[in-house]
Amino acid sequence: MPVTRALFPISLRSAFAAPFFLLAASVAAQELRVSPQNEDLAERLRAEALVLSSEGDATPGDIIATAKGDYGRLLAVLYEEGYFGASVSITLGGREVSGLTPFGISETGAVAIAVDLGQRFTFGRASVAPLPPGAELPEGFAIGETAGTAVIQTAARSAVSDWRAASHAKAEVSGQSITARHSVSELDVALAIDPGPALRFGRLILPPDNTIRGKRILQVAGLPGGQPFNPDDLRRVRNRLVSTGTFNSVVLREAELPNADGTLDIELGLEAAPPRRLGFGAEIESTNGLSLEAFWLHRNIFNGAERLRFDAGIEGIGGTSGGMDYTLGVTLSIPGFRRADDTLSLFATLERRDEESFTEDLFEFGVRGERQLTDGLVIGNEIGLRFSESTDSFGTRTFEHLILSIDGELDRRDDPLNPSGGLYSFVDIKPFIGIGGSETGVRLEGDLRGYRSVGESTVIAGRAQIGSVFMTSIEDTPPDFLFFSGGGGTVRGQGFQSLAIDGAGGTTGGRSFAGLSLELRQSISESIGLVGFFDVGYIGESSDLQGGGDHSGAGLGLRYITPLGPLRVDVGVPVGGSSDGSDYGLYIGLGQAF
Repeated sequence: MPVTRALFPISLRSAFAAPFFLLAASVAAQELRVSPQNEDLAERLRAEALVLSSEGDATPGDIIATAKGDYGRLLAVLYEEGYFGASVSITLGGREVSGLTPFGISETGAVAIAVDLGQRFTFGRASVAPLPPGAELPEGFAIGETAGTAVIQTAARSAVSDWRAASHAKAEVSGQSITARHSVSELDVALAIDPGPALRFGRLILPPDNTIRGKRILQVAGLPGGQPFNPDDLRRVRNRLVSTGTFNSVVLREAELPNADGTLDIELGLEAAPPRRLGFGAEIESTNGLSLEAFWLHRNIFNGAERLRFDAGIEGIGGTSGGMDYTLGVTLSIPGFRRADDTLSLFATLERRDEESFTEDLFEFGVRGERQLTDGLVIGNEIGLRFSESTDSFGTRTFEHLILSIDGELDRRDDPLNPSGGLYSFVDIKPFIGIGGSETGVRLEGDLRGYRSVGESTVIAGRAQIGSVFMTSIEDTPPDFLFFSGGGGTVRGQGFQSLAIDGAGGTTGGRSFAGLSLELRQSISESIGLVGFFDVGYIGESSDLQGGGDHSGAGLGLRYITPLGPLRVDVGVPVGGSSDGSDYGLYIGLGQAF
């Protein structure tokens, strides 16, 4: 006989689904009918019916056992969609599976599944109590809305989460009343919540063996002992430890029982990552050539999660614009410096730049501090000394500056590697104070990016960039502080740094810059995507975007999704404005263009 109207009351402690196991299977003749017809639901039921995927070598006993398990799996899908009066019939060779035993059967025959949906249930009653002040239940959990196990589960989880956010760490579902009234196709649901006592954070209990000093772990984690319990604080503790890069795994477990003083201890589980790491990267542009970079990193150099990193890079290999650039750098980062959300870094950088319009040798060292104010919002400040010697259309000059900068980064993207929604912004204000006869000025740089999904497979992405140098003339500004446009970071299709300011002795960078990029990203499959783009850039001679020129480029790109981010191949062509004579630009790298 068909299985129908079963499995009440429903326990919220289960997942509203029968146990799922995998059986290799294929039966030659198969049929699944849903009445009244509902193709979307039929597809979901086919995916859950394991008997429809049996292989030819499956024994009759295996097939019968699988088919019997399918009753529960199919009913779980139907209950989730609100069909609490549905009946499911599964037959093998015309015989109902519920009445078969695997003994004495040599052949099963064709599989047929018939589902009679009946009426879709709505909520006749939908209540959860008690709730903390200001809590709201999910929109679909209300009288008259379609009833389903998924929305009931969501309502229960939402209520427990709201109580936990109100410091009741041990809140749980303590009771339930779920009644299906088939005569009117309504489901009455009443859930009872036991919030438990309001608790405060207790101790962070460290693992017995770890590679980091216990005091440093506590300092980096920053568990707010004595403060009201809040799951968001736990998440921040975990994120701080993960962001050090010192651990492969960070697990926080709440103690089973609170302490007598109303505090709740948190047990910390750590799995250390290998202390040393070596990395490489590469990017190629048709005009700027091949760029290579590498780094060596020690994640725990002094057994306090301190990171020592050496970086090296070469740009312009085989390029047609300028020569090759070299970079060497070292950084020592100390997370949890004074405060859990603070990171202190000591850095030194040595660079050689050979660009189309200038060459420069640079040495810089200093101290940088960063503080994470909220999720995704980081501010930084830096003080350092900078020494450079440059040769350009103004001749050979030396610059000596004290750098004082402040910057902020806000990242609200849904996926930093391949965003489909959200915003990203970055602002850097960098005063450079002249010493040894150099001039004093201020450099301002801003970057704003936005992403919006249209449907399930299309993303519109936009980027606006702006920059300006105040108080110093072009001649008195270090060449690398000036602005150029063209290439993969600004205008694709135009030559690398091809847009500049024409002077009496040659070209130089401008004191201001504005750029705009638009992309239409279209997914073709789970791993392949196409991109259409248009970029425009402007370089100004003055700091207020006056006395300059603009250019633009457009093109198409291909994306191949990898675990490390999209593999990017873009081909752009000049569209308008000045050009260095290039017919096209090719750009290959890892990650979206922005």
